[in-house]
Amino acid sequence: MMGILEVLDPPKAVLPLIALIGLVPVVARYRTESRWFVVGYGLLAVATLATNLENIVLGDVLNGTEHALGLMGSGIAFLVAGYYRRQTILDPQSDDAATGDAAPAAEGDDQ
Repeated sequence: MMGILEVLDPPKAVLPLIALIGLVPVVARYRTESRWFVVGYGLLAVATLATNLENIVLGDVLNGTEHALGLMGSGIAFLVAGYYRRQTILDPQSDDAATGDAAPAAEGDDQ
């Protein structure tokens, strides 16, 4: 057990705890509009866990997981979240169209 603790870098060891504590309010305030923000923050938590575990086991695999899945995935998720949030602010009607929740307009209805 002591050997595992010696491998961990103290600042890096605190990151998963901070990420998981920060994930709690994000998940608690989950709404359909914010699902991509939740995905992005969850992937950041995955990246911090992979950062610490790569020093203990499967270094190359977890390094790839950290960068490709965790960091790049969270960046893409935040990009999508920002895009949908921008669309919602600029045109509130597009929120229904973006999520697919709205029923199609009947023929003859003016929009």
